[in-house]
Amino acid sequence: MDMLLDPVTLELDLSSLRPGSNAGEFEIDCGAIDWDIEEASPEPGKGLLRLEVIYRERTVVCRGTLAASFRTSCARCLEPAKFAVTEGILAAWTSEREEADETMRVYSGGRHLGILDAVREAVVLSIPGKPLCREDCRGLCHVCGANLNRGSCAHSGPAESEQAR
Repeated sequence: MDMLLDPVTLELDLSSLRPGSNAGEFEIDCGAIDWDIEEASPEPGKGLLRLEVIYRERTVVCRGTLAASFRTSCARCLEPAKFAVTEGILAAWTSEREEADETMRVYSGGRHLGILDAVREAVVLSIPGKPLCREDCRGLCHVCGANLNRGSCAHSGPAESEQAR
């Protein structure tokens, strides 16, 4: 039996797992998922979620990667800046509250386990500290706010153009 994952809610069907290691690749429509991330949104199109899930009687460990592109605002000009998800997914769950520590999440022990929070963490950790729409982004004029990538303004003489960089 193959590992089953809902491609919109990112809920893993635990009944599809066998004890031990399980692996799978899932094509997901990133735009259909409610990411609930203020700083970023997915680029249109599909993403590829690769997972390895270690399944034991009361413990689930999930690790993997998401190959997808997201966008945020450029730190210089506020236009969209695209970035790839670079951080890995790693999370552990237990159905026993007494066994949980600060690194483990508790799940109900039901048939489904939501991994969206773990995947969302990888996306958030991948947001660049200073995202740029392009390496040579000139930013905005500090006087009138004109986007200097689209042309000069009355305030963007040679000195101001260098400052915008």
